[in-house]
Amino acid sequence: MEKHVACKFLISCLLLIAVILSSAAPSLAAGEVPKTEEDPVFVVVGPGGPSTPGKQEADPNFSGNAAVVVAGLADDNGNLAIHFSDVTVAKILVSKKPLKIDMPAADLVFSAKNVREIVTAAGDVFTLQIGYGSASKIGNRTAVTKQISIGVKNVGGNNKAVTFSPAAKLAFKVSSSAKNLKGAKKAANGQWKNVAGSKSGNTFTVSVKDLGEYTVVSN
Repeated sequence: MEKHVACKFLISCLLLIAVILSSAAPSLAAGEVPKTEEDPVFVVVGPGGPSTPGKQEADPNFSGNAAVVVAGLADDNGNLAIHFSDVTVAKILVSKKPLKIDMPAADLVFSAKNVREIVTAAGDVFTLQIGYGSASKIGNRTAVTKQISIGVKNVGGNNKAVTFSPAAKLAFKVSSSAKNLKGAKKAANGQWKNVAGSKSGNTFTVSVKDLGEYTVVSN
């Protein structure tokens, strides 16, 4: 009889301890890992901060011979707007360095004078509009590169015309074995016209005298 009472007392004590522990512990959802004050919280931010495909704040690298802006991701329609603030534009002007836009298919280079021409036309806050096309045929000729359109908008979002003298340079990446290449620019009537250009190794450089859409074709 005494053993039976002792067992019942022991069981009661164990149940009481279990109830106390369960009421003191925080409730956790299924599969949730309890956190402590020491648990670290990680935030991943890419170079230059969070970005949106199709939009980019220009943040040039001045360490080399040019102020280099690496183009970000275009949107689903192949368009990218690179915004230049007044502070960024002032830094470029003071540096007197060319402005280089490093793109996957080509490098666009504006001389220091070209940058001043953009500022004269659009103001000291502007947006460089880049568009990528992927047509395989340009008229009856074969396109050997993507098509790249170049535009400039002022702070009010209005398109501005800019004439470059000397011409800006658009250096397309091409096969080193490619032959009979020509630069081409889309005219206002939709027809593609030849423009000056030259090949060196795996690069074909087109002269950009004004804004518009450019590519390289093979005759």
